[in-house]
Amino acid sequence: MKKFTQYFLVLFFLILLFVPVSWLTNIGASPEESVVEARTLIALEPASNPNLGRALDFIEQGNYRDAAEILINLYTSASFVNKFERATSDQFPFRMPIIQFSKALDRGIIKIAYGFLKDSAIPADMTSDIYYDKTNNQLVFSPNLFDDVTKEAIDKRIINYEEIIQSHPDKNFYLYYHQTLENSEFHPLSASFAYADKSQSIGYFEENLPENLVLKKFMLEGMEDHLENYYRTDHHWNVYGILKAYGDIHDMLASNYPGISPMLEYKDILKFPDIEFLGLMARRTFYPIKGDDFAVEIVDFPAYEMKVNDQLIEQNQRQAYFEGNYSNVPYTNHYNEFYGYVTNYTEYTFENDSNRNLLFIGSSYRYALDPLVASHYKKTYCIDLRYFTDFSFSEFLAEHDVDDILIIGDNDVAFEDLEYWKINP
Repeated sequence: MKKFTQYFLVLFFLILLFVPVSWLTNIGASPEESVVEARTLIALEPASNPNLGRALDFIEQGNYRDAAEILINLYTSASFVNKFERATSDQFPFRMPIIQFSKALDRGIIKIAYGFLKDSAIPADMTSDIYYDKTNNQLVFSPNLFDDVTKEAIDKRIINYEEIIQSHPDKNFYLYYHQTLENSEFHPLSASFAYADKSQSIGYFEENLPENLVLKKFMLEGMEDHLENYYRTDHHWNVYGILKAYGDIHDMLASNYPGISPMLEYKDILKFPDIEFLGLMARRTFYPIKGDDFAVEIVDFPAYEMKVNDQLIEQNQRQAYFEGNYSNVPYTNHYNEFYGYVTNYTEYTFENDSNRNLLFIGSSYRYALDPLVASHYKKTYCIDLRYFTDFSFSEFLAEHDVDDILIIGDNDVAFEDLEYWKINP
C-alpha cells in the first residue's frame, strides 16, 4: 500500500508539473483553428504583449529580479489576466479529450437520472440547454418563452420599426419571418414549459404590426415540416428551407418591385456523400448522433462582384465545394464554409438591368440567401447587426442609395432582441 501511494503521488505531481511546463514550451506558438468550436484558439503570444516579451528576455539573460517585477505588474492588470486565463484554457494539454470525456460523463449521469422516466427528450449535456429528441433523432434547443418580458421587448421593437419607417416614407420595408422549432407549438418539450412560446410571440407582433411594414411568414405546420427544412444537428435551415425562403422573399419583393427579374432556377441539388454534417448543437454537446446529409443548390449566377468589409473577394467558396475542395474533418462547419463566414458587412454588385438597390439585414440564416436575393438588384448591402455595432440607419442611407430594406430572421432578429437587432436610427 505504501509503495502504491508513492507511485500515485509521483504520477500526480508529474501531471501537475506537466501543465505549466507545457504552457511554457508552447509560448510563442501561432494561434490554431478549433474546428469543433468554429473559432481561433487564443495563443500565448509574447509578441502581442511587449511587457511579457521583455520579461521572457530578462529570464533568458538571467535577470530574474526585473523579470519578476514585470510579471507582478502584469498580473495586477485585469485585462492581461483575463486574456492569459483564456489563453491557458485554450492551450491546456489534451483539452479536447478532456472535454469529450466530461461530456460522456454528463451523458452517463443523465441516462441514469432519466432511465425510469418516459421523457421523449432528455438533456444532451449538463451545460448547453440542448436536448436530444429520441423520437426524431435530433438535437433541439429548449423552447423559447413568451411572457411579460417578451411582450415588453416586442413593444420596443415595434416602436423602433415605426420610427425608422416614418422617418423614411420613400423606402419600402419588408420583414421575412421564419419560425424555428423552439418558437413553435411542435417542440417536443413545449408542454413541459409553462410559458413556452408556441407561436404566441409572432401572433402578438402581427396583432400590433407597424404600418407600412410588409410581413411574410415561414411558419412550421408540424414536426415533419421542421425536419424537412432544418438540420437535425444544426440550428440553420437546409437547402430545402433556403429555396422555400428564396421563393417567398421573391414574391414579397415583387409587391413593390413590379419589374423584378424572374427567380434564378436551380439546376440540381447536389448531395455530398462523403460529408456527415455535425452542426452547432452537435459541436456543443458532442452527443453521439449521426450527422446530417449536406446538400446544396446548383445555380448559375449572373456575373457579380462581392466585397467583404470593402475588400474585393475573388475566392468562390461555393465553387471550391463543387470542385471537391472541402474538409472532411469531423464537426467542420460546412454551412458557413459553403454559404459564407460571419461578417458585419458584405456588398454585392450584379451585372444586370436593375436600377434598384437593397439593404439586407439578418443573421447567418441570411448568408445562404445573399447572392440569390442580390441577383435581382444592382447593389445589395448585407448587414449583420451583431457585428456592425456602430451601425446607424440614417447615416447609412445618407451614404448609400437604397430603395428597399429587407430584414429576415426568427424571433430574436425579427422582433424580440434589443441588444443586437434593434436598428439604431
